[in-house]
Amino acid sequence: MERALVALGTLLLCAGCVTVPVPDVPQPPVQSRIADANARAATLVRAGDDAGAARHYEEALRLARSIEDADAIAAGAINLSIVHQRLGRDAAAREFLSVVLDEKHLSFPERRRLQAELRCAILDLASRDAGGAAAWAQRARERCERLACDLAAAILNVQALIALDTGRPEEGARLAQSAGAAARSRGDRAEEANALRTIGRARAALGDPAGSIQPLEAALALDRELADPRKILVDLVELGQASLAKGDRDAARAYFERALTVGRAARDARSVEDIGGRLRLLEGR
Repeated sequence: MERALVALGTLLLCAGCVTVPVPDVPQPPVQSRIADANARAATLVRAGDDAGAARHYEEALRLARSIEDADAIAAGAINLSIVHQRLGRDAAAREFLSVVLDEKHLSFPERRRLQAELRCAILDLASRDAGGAAAWAQRARERCERLACDLAAAILNVQALIALDTGRPEEGARLAQSAGAAARSRGDRAEEANALRTIGRARAALGDPAGSIQPLEAALALDRELADPRKILVDLVELGQASLAKGDRDAARAYFERALTVGRAARDARSVEDIGGRLRLLEGR
């Protein structure tokens, strides 16, 4: 059950689907159709309909391939990797990333290659391959440093979770602090929330569950501003676990019940089952 929470948490890292810039000038017909398909998919992602989003991202990728638009092909493949991972289809998620990383004929933008490397790290972390995750995250970090990219906070957040997953909570806390600072410097509230959540988890792992409440509540406040049900759900579960660890069963029950309500409203069956199990354990059933 604890592993299910960690796996869900990894999906929140750098989880926003990538975008293809839309120029202000009128577009050729095929590129307009690509932009429309991506917009429809992004709307469905926000609504929690990952299967529906996948269909529109597949159409965007098909259209991009028809005109050899390298940036749009890479963006479509990365987006499909994200939604397939959310659907529990890790093999398909990896296959779409290979479109970007193993292409021999087209030259993809460096930023897209970096995004694909970071997604590989997230996939490996979710499948408990910490060594693979660390290697991919380091590749992404080195490429980011060469490009002076804007994904430093996301990369640091992934590396922080890798540290936590391999029993190094002090290192995880340090990396998450750096991620939070990088995110705040860019006004990136999503990655700031990810960093705060990881800081909370690190404090709990270090034996200070009471000290984890404040950063987790701060992460929850940001995620509510961003109106992200997946993140709100994980924040509430983390708060429930921290409250239980510090001996406050009533607070834990309240957080889990709130998470259950969010999960049901978001139609997240896997999370609802997980949270229901936590509540049954709390009640001794």
